[in-house]
Amino acid sequence: MSEVVLSGRRLEHSYGVETVLKGVNLDIAAGEVVALMGPSGSGKSTLLHVLAGLLRPSSGEVWLRGTRVDTLGEHARARVRLRDLGFVFQFGDMVPELTVVENVELPLRLLGTSRAKARRRATDLLGLLGIAELEDRRLHEVSGGQAQRAAVARALVHEPAVVLADEPTGALDTVAGEQVLEALVGASKETGAAVLLVTHEMSVAAWAERDVQMRDGALRTPAALG
Repeated sequence: MSEVVLSGRRLEHSYGVETVLKGVNLDIAAGEVVALMGPSGSGKSTLLHVLAGLLRPSSGEVWLRGTRVDTLGEHARARVRLRDLGFVFQFGDMVPELTVVENVELPLRLLGTSRAKARRRATDLLGLLGIAELEDRRLHEVSGGQAQRAAVARALVHEPAVVLADEPTGALDTVAGEQVLEALVGASKETGAAVLLVTHEMSVAAWAERDVQMRDGALRTPAALG
């Protein structure tokens, strides 16, 4: 069995008197693609934020690459996120003032990688994702699907342990969404990154190797996808 790279143990979280996570346990192995499914209000986003170290759980533990994240200070958690996690959001969250390639190389530059090395890595990844010709364009000059593929490249450029993808195709049409998912899953296999796909769409979950169902703050038993 592959090494577990991201683990949530006995996670609980409350907002005031409302409990939104109820004893959640979730392990994600290296290179695995997992779909986290559930309706709005089920706790998916809260769980994602807790696993990412963006939110401290009320109780429980989060482990990432052997480091317990939930007990770290804010600066240390931010450093762990930058080094070991990649993110793909519904609307990309790219920097509009930068070109596509500058957006993609940004995590490496923040980690102290030289400009030349970061540029080579970003260019190579854009080529892998089929959008090398767009590297010098700005975001208003590319389509939504192309921008999301660039967001996938940015999420993977620093070779993170896990990519957290929150409704990554929610703002795209069916064809563009399929292209982004193909790029995300294919590139993650090339780099060895695990992927947690947060979605309420079965068509998106079908790209995962297994799915976990979330209802009312708790996880159901994982079911293998055919």
